[in-house]
Amino acid sequence: KGPTEFDIHSSDKSWVDSPAWRIIHALATMTSKDGNKILIDGWYDNVKPPSKEDLELIDKLVETLDEETIKHEMKVNRFINDLHGKELLIQYLYSTTLNINGIWGGYIGPGSKTVLPHKVTVKMDTRLVPDQSSEEVISKIRKHLDKHGYTDITIRSLDPYEWSKTSVKEPIVQATIQAYRKLRYEPEIWPHHASSVPYHLFNRSPIHLPFCDGGLGHGARAHAPDEYLVIEGNEKVAGLAGCEKSFVAILDAYASYTQKQTS
Repeated sequence: KGPTEFDIHSSDKSWVDSPAWRIIHALATMTSKDGNKILIDGWYDNVKPPSKEDLELIDKLVETLDEETIKHEMKVNRFINDLHGKELLIQYLYSTTLNINGIWGGYIGPGSKTVLPHKVTVKMDTRLVPDQSSEEVISKIRKHLDKHGYTDITIRSLDPYEWSKTSVKEPIVQATIQAYRKLRYEPEIWPHHASSVPYHLFNRSPIHLPFCDGGLGHGARAHAPDEYLVIEGNEKVAGLAGCEKSFVAILDAYASYTQKQTS
């Protein structure tokens, strides 16, 4: 609906539909007013709650979770619903999301240029939690738009991948914990990342290999303009050299661990 090939003069809004307003209203149907509850039918059907093993890890994580430092790093004032402690970790790790990365269309340069855009694009992402699938959620978004009369909105899936999870009892995880302790660090053990990386390529068919993410060093502000990694390090935080050495230590611990298991 609206202009189909090029932007037209904004005075034509009096008799031509606006793709910009249409996409805004379509997006508004997807969540609650605060954007924190997803209203798409069946969205939460396959969301798996934390397991007993997960909850044990979370109880341990609460002891070292520094909420104020996390907020400072992200430059945010509060978490959703002012949660903290165990409830905050569960919210962070087990809440599926529907996020808007950006919206653009028409003229957004300096000064004024009064146009009625012919095309508006929205880039979104969703973070899947066990047991959701990318095919499932994309299908539900499509059905939701159709149900609300937005059949003209096109969905293009860019780079979907699936959730991934490895038990803390797996040899690779236990070896990583041993390596940390050998290097005189007590590791924080998270049930899984809230961020998305295609780890499923390792621990699903056809490879079926357990996978974990670890290593010394420090970085933060992922995807921000000032994302960083500590290079030099000090007595509290390992730098790049310490990071590299920790990978060697992990590989050595894993080799020794697997040899003991098979001997």
